[in-house]
Amino acid sequence: MSTVDTYDVDTYGEFTSKSKTIIGNMIIVAPNDRNVLKKLNRIENVYKDQIVSKNQNFIDHKTIIYMMFEGSIQDFQSICVEINSIEEIKNFRYLIIN
Repeated sequence: MSTVDTYDVDTYGEFTSKSKTIIGNMIIVAPNDRNVLKKLNRIENVYKDQIVSKNQNFIDHKTIIYMMFEGSIQDFQSICVEINSIEEIKNFRYLIIN
């Protein structure tokens, strides 16, 4: 997710994107490592108002996290970029529902 969706950009007047509320789903598979979980918790704390639910499972030395996000597309892009920047995370998927 490196660019912002320009679908809702007004091209006739001022060139500003409209703030649209989206619902996004994230699935993170991370090693069950204390340092990785601390990095994820720091990111989650920044976006705590937009994260509406979180489910965390521990299977075979791995942590699987499911998160639902509700907020602006810019905030969703920011959280995805921050989570994706954690080198230890090998599997990270996200889906914008609307």
